Amino acid sequence: MEKNAKWYNFINVAVVGITALIFSVSYRNVTGIFYGMDFPAVAILAATVFFVHFIKAVRLYFALYGAEFKLKDYIKTYCKVTPVSVVMPLKSGELFRMYCYGRQIGNVIKGIVIILLDRFMDTAALLTVIGLVRIFYGGHIPPVAYLLLVFLIFILLVYSAFSGVCQFWKRYLLCARATENKLFALKMLETLNIIYQEVAGVARGRGLILYFMSLAAWGIEITGISLLDGLSENGRLNQMISGYLAAAMGGSQSVYLNRFVFISVLLLIAVYVFMEVMEIIHGKKGDKA
Repeated sequence: MEKNAKWYNFINVAVVGITALIFSVSYRNVTGIFYGMDFPAVAILAATVFFVHFIKAVRLYFALYGAEFKLKDYIKTYCKVTPVSVVMPLKSGELFRMYCYGRQIGNVIKGIVIILLDRFMDTAALLTVIGLVRIFYGGHIPPVAYLLLVFLIFILLVYSAFSGVCQFWKRYLLCARATENKLFALKMLETLNIIYQEVAGVARGRGLILYFMSLAAWGIEITGISLLDGLSENGRLNQMISGYLAAAMGGSQSVYLNRFVFISVLLLIAVYVFMEVMEIIHGKKGDKA
């Protein structure tokens, strides 16, 4: 147990350290990123960041509902893993999220499933927003959006067909002559079925709610961009939104997304430090009592 804790702490320190290095290099020109923004614009952006992360944190907590997870531990974990998720390239930070949440709830498979489902709903909501923006504001749809749409449809088809396919192959393997390969196949089917049941358990009761919460989060982000566009008087709202959403999918760069990520990291670090300080203060009070 102690060895596992040391390994967990080592991974945390290593990943957070690498993230801090990438962040410091990527955002070394802070004045350039925020060039031209006055105080009202920064305040709007900060408020947007706060409400978006509040909704996303509630969404994931709702997905984790039923797991033995104290609220304060959840908030600290969210504030620790989210900066890693938004800073690390190619969404590689999601692996760290899966590991940490799986470790916290004591079920690695469930941690992986919940984060994957969270990403699925967020991506589905993002594609919905891109479609709505295209209808009402014009602009182009990034090519990567079509790839994501095909991928989501494929995942839905696999999910819909899995139960029947799994039962068929189980019956076939159980009726066939036992061999090492068939026993291995049965074990693999059982593992996949466990994952399927975990997904179904969350998706059936909470899937739509998670999706609409994701829509709300993206809606707030788009509203924030619209307000910033009004303050800047650029009159390029459709280009701004299209560029921002394309950057959110990793298809390009956007100064607005860079600003959002920078303030997000600072906000989450501040909340994490605040909670650590409060725990230390309460701990000392408890010792005195």
